[in-house]
Amino acid sequence: MSELPTPPSVAPIGCRQPLASRVDCAGLQFAAALTTALGAYLVSCWLVPMQPTPAAFGAQWMEMSKDPFALYGQFPHRLLGPLLAWALGCGGEHFLGFVCGLNVLLLTMVGFFCLRRGGAFVDAVLITLAVALTAPVQMYKEHWVGYVDPLCYSLFFASMLTARWPWLFWSLFLANLLNHELAAFLLPWLWFLRRREDRRWRADLIGAGVALALYAGFYLLVKAKAQPTYSSDYFFSHPLFPGGTLVVWCLAVVHWVVGTGPLLAMLAAHQRRPGERAERWQLWLVLLGILSIFGIAFDWQRHSNLLVLPFVLASTRFLAGGARQRWIFAALLVVSAALFLVPTWRPWSPTAWPTCVITEPQVLVRTGILVNLAPDGAPVDFGFGPLRATVQNWLPEAWPVLLPTFGLLALFLGLGWWLARRAPAPLAQPAPHE
Repeated sequence: MSELPTPPSVAPIGCRQPLASRVDCAGLQFAAALTTALGAYLVSCWLVPMQPTPAAFGAQWMEMSKDPFALYGQFPHRLLGPLLAWALGCGGEHFLGFVCGLNVLLLTMVGFFCLRRGGAFVDAVLITLAVALTAPVQMYKEHWVGYVDPLCYSLFFASMLTARWPWLFWSLFLANLLNHELAAFLLPWLWFLRRREDRRWRADLIGAGVALALYAGFYLLVKAKAQPTYSSDYFFSHPLFPGGTLVVWCLAVVHWVVGTGPLLAMLAAHQRRPGERAERWQLWLVLLGILSIFGIAFDWQRHSNLLVLPFVLASTRFLAGGARQRWIFAALLVVSAALFLVPTWRPWSPTAWPTCVITEPQVLVRTGILVNLAPDGAPVDFGFGPLRATVQNWLPEAWPVLLPTFGLLALFLGLGWWLARRAPAPLAQPAPHE
């Protein structure tokens, strides 16, 4: 009896070459994604030009990029971004150019992820443009100028693509921790990604443990030498949870609505999508990480941008439905971009409506959200008030802004649910993992 033929190597859609040719294919996909990213970033800069002066912590990272080993500033342990800028010769006065490059890197990883997950080139173009015109990129042009958060998002996309290889996967996790410790809050999602690839958990327990131990050792060493202002001691002595956390959760929803617009429908469409149900958990695990971060962090306009991770996945699956789905996505993108141009909607400024109405320092102090923790006669040291102040004082004053915003959120998500039900055919099954 003759033996059965050996099945061909499994490759992503559009990449049916044997295993030996997969690298060349991936290289072409990355080149296409990079080209698309450059074009999308230019469009985003045409709509929202990059401001020439770094803001807040961005100025500190610029200073760190001159000599990252000097452990300068309030966050000397967030070393990776300034270290890369210094190594590439982009420290100091060239740091903002490096930050622009991080935005291009993020957009490249978005397009590359779409292509590696079986998306067509037109799908990668549409999704890359969507990310370029929404909060994960535009917020870093006016409000958070000089911040290196896009490097975190890029590393997370790289993790999604390398989940098959545990040691590379957890090495990327360590790199992400060195850029910003928020990566630890997405550990349940990262663990889920690995479980989808491999039910065996020993390598992941070791890999995650080693990464966390190395980061903890590095952090303690830096803390002993530099004594950063915003160390774990600060967050323990200035608790945000629960009163401040509820405020930030509400503000994060506002940010998602005004910073993403009708494109939020993609998330609901993905939840309604037939096929592999396990993939839907990615949205909820990333949301869990975001909401957990806001147990200690007040920067809702930064960390809520992590929603880009499930958004790109959901958009890739939606566009796999064919030409009709692409026209719908393009229409939603146009409507979102048009809303961003409306002066009363435009969310990129530090004083953007509607959050400026309910987050003015005077409002937060008057409602008891911000309280002075310093003893009498000492310099003012603001902390956060109790849950009672949020429920009894701040929420009644914020309802005129929150109610219509939550209504728009329901409208966008309802639209996505309806689009998924009206899909002409089941959306594409997930492409094989890399």
